[in-house]
Amino acid sequence: MKSFQFTEHIKRPPRDVFAVIADPREATRFLDNITDSTKLTDGPIGVGSTFRETRVVSGKQSSADLRITEYEPYTHVGVSTAAEGITVTYQYRLATEGEGTRLDWTCELDADGLRRMMLPLVAAIMKKEDGDHLQRLKVYIETQRDEPT
Repeated sequence: MKSFQFTEHIKRPPRDVFAVIADPREATRFLDNITDSTKLTDGPIGVGSTFRETRVVSGKQSSADLRITEYEPYTHVGVSTAAEGITVTYQYRLATEGEGTRLDWTCELDADGLRRMMLPLVAAIMKKEDGDHLQRLKVYIETQRDEPT
């Protein structure tokens, strides 16, 4: 397994931050490389909810299905996807800190067999693609959102 982590402090309460990170459709509002996100399952968002996300990576459009794997209101969201033998899981952990929220975001990559050798390269590409993810989230939540979803 290979992983990397980023942390950000957001000047909004955990419920506001959670409302955005627990709904992958919100990503189209603050991440330029995500062009579409559609909920594929019925009912409220929770463990098992799936979404189809379309993003531009290295100038090419690709889609992936995301699945909510962990859902603990206001404290933790896990989102997982798999493609070409590599599983990627994003863990968002929230905690009240001062007058806002500390958000720890971990990207974990795993694969079997020979694909494991590719993990350092894939992690480096993802880190470059998503490295400013939390900074953009912070700006969006602090300046664009007046009401939680």
